[in-house]
Amino acid sequence: MSKKNKLSIIVLLILVVISGCNKFNQNEILGTWISTDKTDTLEFVDNSNFYKSSKYMRHEHYDYHLYKDSIEIRYSGTLMILVQPTKHKYYLDNNTLTIDFRNKICYGFNSAEITFIKQ
Repeated sequence: MSKKNKLSIIVLLILVVISGCNKFNQNEILGTWISTDKTDTLEFVDNSNFYKSSKYMRHEHYDYHLYKDSIEIRYSGTLMILVQPTKHKYYLDNNTLTIDFRNKICYGFNSAEITFIKQ
């Protein structure tokens, strides 16, 4: 096998592994998540939008982007306030999603590590 063929195979394998990891997380996060204290509900509808409901807000729109170990979130709901996106560590394990909001204030969320259960 030539060096060119070996290099092509290695590049292809790397691309498959990288794209497979991103799709796994992206597909796993879709759906409805309720915080363990039952105060917040998140509904991830596609790969860039989710809606948050709580006793203070009803079906408010947020944009998001997943990275390897963090999620970038930006409020873009009906209150029309300009909010910069913030990044937070997240952990996704089967039906449990934990987002750590302690590092930066994220509009609409408490400054805490919040765990959600998939419904």
